[in-house]
Amino acid sequence: MTIVGMSYTTHGNGEESTTIYVTDDFNMYYKNAEAGRGCIGKKVDSIYVGNYDCSNLKVGMEIDVLYDKAVTTSKGTFQSIKRIDVLSK
Repeated sequence: MTIVGMSYTTHGNGEESTTIYVTDDFNMYYKNAEAGRGCIGKKVDSIYVGNYDCSNLKVGMEIDVLYDKAVTTSKGTFQSIKRIDVLSK
């Protein structure tokens, strides 16, 4: 996936929360004309990475996001970011 944008919020305690915006190819599931599904262009997602250190990430980089184990709370099910690998700069 390719980073096309990043936004961050600095909290009162100095901690930063980051969201990255990425584009990627659609999954093969969506490219099935026989089943009545099709797509054109790229898929766009926003990924909330919280306080994960994104200082080495830049717009235009190719990355792979690896998630940690899913945790269910009273507010829903969440998966934290385990690691972000830079594939190309």
